[in-house]
Amino acid sequence: MIREATASDTPRLLAMGERFLTNSVYAGFPLNREQMAQTVDLLLTSPIGRIYVAERKGDVVGMIGGLLFRHPITGEATVSELFWWVEPEHRGIGIRLLKRAEQWAEEVGAVRMHMVAPTTDVGQMYLRLGYSPLETTYQKALSCSPQEPPSPSPLLPAPAEV
Repeated sequence: MIREATASDTPRLLAMGERFLTNSVYAGFPLNREQMAQTVDLLLTSPIGRIYVAERKGDVVGMIGGLLFRHPITGEATVSELFWWVEPEHRGIGIRLLKRAEQWAEEVGAVRMHMVAPTTDVGQMYLRLGYSPLETTYQKALSCSPQEPPSPSPLLPAPAEV
């Protein structure tokens, strides 16, 4: 079953987020439980966010989170996937999560949906589902210490608003 996540799902969402962080290309990234919880809360409580979960036998085994924004270049309503994870032992239900997220994107008037492909296999799946490549992202770790973004940031809500 695919359904919209609720606040009572938060502990399970965070647990899956931690598993994603340690079992994906993001392994080695610092774990920031507080930030993950703030992101979940934002998506659960804001009209610009949504999380859907997949359940099997009453247990949440997968999740997808999306954020609606106005594209900075085109101005088009766009939904970007922030995370998509299905527990490895329950794979096969993920496409249904994606389809529900696409349905929400259409319901809120988005004309585009952006998906992240952490591996070439995932990119190939997106091609089969009708997505086309747009950009390739690269990152470099910098030597400075992590710090909070300036507040108020024009892109992020101030912590009190989250």
